[in-house]
Amino acid sequence: MELCIHFTALPEGMDLDQLKQEMAFVLDEEGWLTGSGADWLELELEDERANPKYGILAVKHYLQKRNFAPDTTIELAGTPVGIYE
Repeated sequence: MELCIHFTALPEGMDLDQLKQEMAFVLDEEGWLTGSGADWLELELEDERANPKYGILAVKHYLQKRNFAPDTTIELAGTPVGIYE
């Protein structure tokens, strides 16, 4: 399952390379990075036959913990959801 993170700005002191490294650590065996741009990151979560719930929750928790802006969203199957919803 593809998951996209859309953000307007990174938290203070963070750059895109740091975000990529930290996200790889967060996902561990739950998924992997497949692409990125100036204001987005694309991830692949687990095998689609498995439940990607844990990967989604890990990503959401990480973004909240790192104090991403409230307008940051994760997009699943074309549907954006706020990280604080």
